[in-house]
Amino acid sequence: MQSEGSEDRVITLDQEETVIGRASDNAVTIEDPAASSRHCAILRKENRYTLRDLNSTNGTYLNGGMVTEVPLAPGDVLTIGSIRITVEGDDIDTASSVASSDTGPQDTIRTGPVRQAPPEFGVRKSRAGMWIAIAIVIALGLLGLAYWFITGLMG
Repeated sequence: MQSEGSEDRVITLDQEETVIGRASDNAVTIEDPAASSRHCAILRKENRYTLRDLNSTNGTYLNGGMVTEVPLAPGDVLTIGSIRITVEGDDIDTASSVASSDTGPQDTIRTGPVRQAPPEFGVRKSRAGMWIAIAIVIALGLLGLAYWFITGLMG
C-alpha cells in the first residue's frame, strides 16, 4: 500500500477474506499509524464483495463516509488513515443475484495517495465543559459542608 506521494500498487483479491491492517500477519499490511492492527476486511463470495470494519479505532471510510459493513462496487474508494484504496474489476457483481465465476479471481484493488486529509489520529473532542461543571458541583458541595459545619459550631 502506498501513502501520499508514493506510487500505486495493485493487489489481487483471491481469498474469501482479505484482512487489511498494520499487523504483519494480515493479507494486506499498511504502514499508517491511524490504521488498527486488524482494521477491516474485504469479504468475497463468488463475484460479490463486502467491506467490513473490524472495530477499528479510527473507522473505515468508503466514498468519504464512515461504514461498518457495506457491499463494494467498481470505483468505490476505501480510506484507512492516509491510505486510499480504489476498487477495480470487470467481473464484480453488484446485482442481487450472483453471476457465475468462470474466469476466476481477477478483481483488484489499487492503492494510492489520499486527496483530502482524514480525521486526525487519536484526537478527542474537548471535554473542558464537562470538567468545569464537575468543578462547580464540587465547589458547591464544599461550600455546603462548610456552611453546615459553621452553623453546627454556633448552634
